[in-house]
Amino acid sequence: MSFSTPILLVIAMLAILVVGRIITSPEAPGRIAFGLAAVASIWWIAMVVLRLNSVELSDKILFSRLAWFGIIATPLFWSAGFLDHAGFSQVTRRLPITIILSISALAGLAALTDGYHHWIYTGVINETRPTFSHGWLFYVLLGGMYLCMLLACLMSISQLKRASRLHRRQMIALLVATCVPWACNAAFNLFGFRLFDDDPTPFAFSATVLAVLFAQHRGKLFIAPPIARDIIFSILPDPIVVLEPSGLVLETNPAAEKLTGFSRETVGTKLPPSHPLMDFVARDTTSETGKPTVRFDAMQKIFEVSVQPLEHWGRRGNVMIVLRDVTAREAAQKSLSDAGQALKLRLEENLRLQEQLEQQAFHDHLTGLFNRRHASTVIPPVISGASEDAPVSLIVVDLDYFKQVNDRYGHDVGDKVLSTFARILSDSLQGGEMAFRYGGEEFLVVLPATNRASALERCARWRHDLATHRFVELKDVALSFSAGIALAPEAGTSLTECTKAADVALYRAKISGRNTDIVWGEHLDGMVGDGPAENGKAGDRRANRGRAGL
Repeated sequence: MSFSTPILLVIAMLAILVVGRIITSPEAPGRIAFGLAAVASIWWIAMVVLRLNSVELSDKILFSRLAWFGIIATPLFWSAGFLDHAGFSQVTRRLPITIILSISALAGLAALTDGYHHWIYTGVINETRPTFSHGWLFYVLLGGMYLCMLLACLMSISQLKRASRLHRRQMIALLVATCVPWACNAAFNLFGFRLFDDDPTPFAFSATVLAVLFAQHRGKLFIAPPIARDIIFSILPDPIVVLEPSGLVLETNPAAEKLTGFSRETVGTKLPPSHPLMDFVARDTTSETGKPTVRFDAMQKIFEVSVQPLEHWGRRGNVMIVLRDVTAREAAQKSLSDAGQALKLRLEENLRLQEQLEQQAFHDHLTGLFNRRHASTVIPPVISGASEDAPVSLIVVDLDYFKQVNDRYGHDVGDKVLSTFARILSDSLQGGEMAFRYGGEEFLVVLPATNRASALERCARWRHDLATHRFVELKDVALSFSAGIALAPEAGTSLTECTKAADVALYRAKISGRNTDIVWGEHLDGMVGDGPAENGKAGDRRANRGRAGL
């Protein structure tokens, strides 16, 4: 047995292990071609082992010729697998594989029939190995193999800069597996380099199988392969269009063929300037806060646009436009916006209704003044802040002979009189002052920080404004009012005490002939039997009387 035979057998066993790992691996780019290359290399190594262990020269020559089936198939299948793994999937389709098998078979048949035409071997130089002189077909086949491997390496290297770290590691391992036996074969054929006094190429397969095993173990070869970019490009559901600045369509994926103005024949043609995508050819979208959208009215679709310049890939000025269908999203957003607007309107309407309810709850519907219910809420805090230096004046105003106005001229005219007098009061109010419709023709006015003289002055002004206002319905009838004034804290420190005091003063104004103003504390002046008892009687009479006729 030759000394190199055990080495070759170990290499063959490793190659068989590689084939087994490839067979059990999931479907991946280059998997079939690499498997065929490994089988061909096993055949090649087996023929070398048989040749080394043969005694007869005829047997050595036969095994040397049979080795040509593997000598041609191994580098061709390996190159095809390498290219497929790098993303050039066209080289491993049915037709290229068939061509490689045919070339390998024809080369093997040419070697077997070489005794008749001597195209590969022209003679035996060394009968021990044996070593041959070569014919023209040998150099043609050798040059073809070298060219295929060179192209595979160069095209794969061109993909390294775009590969991920894992896939770059895989491709570097495959480059090593390619270049080591290729370099050994070139050194043998061009410079006569030998290993164990023989062709070093079969021995160099040890580097190939070890590199593949390493790539499978550490680089996840065939387990996490690079998915071919053209496959991704084809199966993506989002339309993708590559354009030149002139609008020339360089590439489209199948999804883009469904766009308005596109078809299978669009590649190589120019888009018209009016096409929606032309706005994005020279448009810088990097500074835009959100992704722009484009509408295809004929399709009734809206797409979100992502523009990627291709300068990094050596295509200055060219752009790749990726469109994402957001029609449903935009419709949902519009529906949500419409619903939000409707909700906003309803909320505004509810607020208006709530304000109206509050207005109705705290305001008199006829005069617009605060009502008696609201008085019990807002007046007590004002009275509690009264002092001798800053008294609060509470004035109860009662329109004179108002019942006669209603009876003679009707309630519509009476309502007009009430509204007019309410407007006179509200127009005269200043900061912090309040007017209330206290019941029927009676009004309550609260004047903070207002003394006796100022309160009487205000009453005189209201009386003048009411008397000078002419009502067409009343002809020459002049209106007047009577007022009772109570000053807090002198008249009391609560709303009840102050309004009761103002009522007493109002009663004195009524019995004094009306159309006058009386201040509580002065309401007994000029009356017979003035005193506390008389004051109490007056208060009782005021509490028990009916205001409708006064």
